[in-house]
Formats: sequence, structure tokens, C-alpha cells
Amino acid sequence: MIGLEVHVQLNTETKLFCPCSTKQAEPNENVCGVCLGFPGTKPVLNEKAIELALKIAYALELEINKEFMFSRKTYFYPDLAKNFQITQYEIPIAQNGKLRVGDRDIRIRRVHIEEDPARIVRKDDCALMDYNRSGTPLVEIVTEPDLKSPREARLFVQKLQQILQFIYVSDLEKEGNMRIDANISTIRYEDKYDYKGGLKTEKKYGQRVEIKNVSGAKEVEKALGYEALRQKNIQNVKMETRLWNEKTKTTSSAREKEGEADYGYIFEPDLPKFELSDELLNKIKSKLPELPGKKKHRFLKYGLSEELIDTLLTEPELTHYFEYMCETHNEKASAVLLAKYLKKTLNYHNLKLKDVPVDVRQLRRILDLLQQYLISDEIAELIVREMVKDYIDGKRVRTPEKILIDLDYEKPLEDEQLAKIVRIVVSEHKRAVKDYLDGELKSMDYLIGHVMKKTRRGADVKKIRELLKRELD
Repeated sequence: MIGLEVHVQLNTETKLFCPCSTKQAEPNENVCGVCLGFPGTKPVLNEKAIELALKIAYALELEINKEFMFSRKTYFYPDLAKNFQITQYEIPIAQNGKLRVGDRDIRIRRVHIEEDPARIVRKDDCALMDYNRSGTPLVEIVTEPDLKSPREARLFVQKLQQILQFIYVSDLEKEGNMRIDANISTIRYEDKYDYKGGLKTEKKYGQRVEIKNVSGAKEVEKALGYEALRQKNIQNVKMETRLWNEKTKTTSSAREKEGEADYGYIFEPDLPKFELSDELLNKIKSKLPELPGKKKHRFLKYGLSEELIDTLLTEPELTHYFEYMCETHNEKASAVLLAKYLKKTLNYHNLKLKDVPVDVRQLRRILDLLQQYLISDEIAELIVREMVKDYIDGKRVRTPEKILIDLDYEKPLEDEQLAKIVRIVVSEHKRAVKDYLDGELKSMDYLIGHVMKKTRRGADVKKIRELLKRELD
């Protein structure tokens, strides 16, 4: 039995209860009396954080609580300057949702808002405190213990990350913007005999163990996989909090697991009960962008493979480019250019499309050159690589035509050289030749494409067609 508590930092300019900036800075620079817990300071709620939390709630199909409140969660640790954390306990902002993973719905128990603690930096024998992070808005997404394996937990986190990307609530690429507490208890089956000698198998649940502050979907799978194996190989599993070591790929005991009573929850006396207006809820719901699941269903209607679609859905910007290019060009050609050429190049350089100012009109121009048989697929990919390389080198991004000139790909072939390539293509593609002679005129385009592929140059498509007809007639 696996349940997850996913903590996500929200994209706000200021902290949850004070006007301090959430941008990166030198340690303890973005702080004030509120986030440092000075006596007499009062929290003021950040409205933007509420709006982003509502977007998450709608995306995960949760029930919104129009009235909610905040609570104090008390525990003593150096990352909490006040010795308590302002969070939601009794009435969260939303509850009872779901996220479909494969063929199963994973229930979401609740989504609540809370402030992030400070960052602890351990150096030598010291623990250094950076309170810049203290008070940053967090949303915690808590599942029911519905996940059945470490792999399913990884798939859940990946799907959740994808949704959060598409609704632009958090920058998940920044270190620490998503942290996961994974709870696991193993199930044991014991055979017992009654007094009549009958066999009965009993299902027993072990103690729940929490693995704290795991980063990323792959690490969640590894941490849960190790912990499941550890629990199966020991007799008595105790309820505790453990830490995941990414280097050694093992968990280690941190402390005995606290119960809810240990936190001494009380209503936050410095904040009122909040009520959401219908106007705000309707605004958030109406502006929610199309989610990845619906996009995938729509893209499948274009006849694209799931592999192409899944690659497009790795970044919301890729889908925006795709839909823009589909207004004027073939869906499959657009998807291949973006998913196989552009995305592969970006991955090689560890970049995202949002980081690279590639003009979508220039990508359209590459498709034009492909459709006119002025370049081959290999040259199209090479042009994309050069465009990304221009950005990396800090140069002005060149047009496809300028790149072709710079790479000397516009020199025409001699007629005899081109004729020789045409004869080779005809001999290698006898099926297409037969189809053309039987009246399948589209086979001519197929043969032209293969001639262009072999030339690797901007050969004259009219000349190729002329030579092919001469050879075939």
C-alpha cells in the first residue's frame, strides 16, 4: 500500500503571508519579521497563491471548499522560526479528487496550502539556515493509499508533473520545487489452520513507513522499491520516518513517525475564515487550459502515433507550436519536425523549447522546403540543429535558406550525376515503380523523395521528375 504527499512550490512573486520576494538570492536576504517569526508580526494571505491552488484543484477534479481556514501545526525544528507552520488541517481548500493512471483512478484525498520551512544546509559539523525559502507558498497534494507498486507511484508523479506544467502553476525544473513524502506499508499473507484443520490465509498490513523529501518520479520509484524490499526482509517493521540517500540508493532512519495528535493542531488565530466568491471560481475554471489527456485524445484523431503525441506532450510549448503549424501544414509532418528533430536536439543540449527563441514561422519554412522536395529529411534535421546551435552560441538565429547557403547545400548537381542517382533509386524501389506504371501517381512523389534523400542537396524537383519519367517511360 502506497500513498504520496506531493509538495509543490507555487509560482508567486512574493511569499504566502508576507511581501518578501520568492526569487533566488543570497542566503537570508529575502526575509522580514513575518517569515522570521518575530513576535507581534501578523500574516496577510497572498491571493495569487489561492488562485494557483484552485487551478490545481480543478485540474485534479477536486471538490472546492468555498469556505476554508488555516491552522497551526506545531513542531520544534530549526527550519521553523515560529516553532509552528501555518497550514490547513480541518478544512483544506479542496478534497476528494482523482487522477487516472493507466486503467485505474488514484484518489486524491485533499489539496491544501501551507508555507514552506527554511532550507537547512549541512556543512561539516554545522547546520546552516537559509530563511529565504521560509514562507514560500506550497500546495500539498495528498493521495489515498491506492498505489500498488513503486512503478505505479512513478507513473502517478510523472502524470501529475505533466498536468502542473500545462497549467503553469510551478517551475518544476528548479531544484526543490517538488518534494515528495512517500508512505508505504507491505502486505503479508499468513496461512493459519483452525481447530478443524482447515487452512485460512490472512491478509495483514504492516506498519506505515514514511520516506521523506524524495525528489522526482524516478527517485520515488527507487526509494519505494528499496523500502519494500527492506520491509519484506525484516520481522518487525516499526512506524518511522526514513530519509532517502540518492547516492547509496538506501533509506536510513530519521526519527519515530509522529501522529497527528503530536502536532497540536489549532486554528490559526491571526487569520480569518476565508470565503471564495463564485466570480473568482468561475474565472479560474474558465481560464483553465486544455489538459494533456484531452490534448492527447484530440491529437489521436490526426492519425499520429502515441509515441509522437507523448513526445509533444512533454512540453506545453511544443503543443502550442504544433497546433500553430497545423493551421498551414500537414499534422504528421509538423509532429515529426517538432518531436523527432527539434525535441531530440533540445534534449541533446539539455534545453527546453521555452528557453530557445526558435521562430515557429521558420519551422513552417522548413516544412515548405520539405514539401517542395528542395531538402531531404536529413537536411531538415540538420537545419534544426543549426538553428538551436545559433542560440547556444549567442548568435542571431539564421533562416533555413541562410543555413543551406552557409552549409553549401544549394549547389546544383550535374545532370549526369543526378541521372545516375535516379537510376539507382528506380532499381532499389521496384514496387513503387510498378505502382506508378499501374496508375498510382503518388508513387512518383515517393520516388522523388528518395532521390532527394540520396542527393542531400537542394536539387531541382522539376529536373528530378523529368529524369524519372524519362527513365520509367
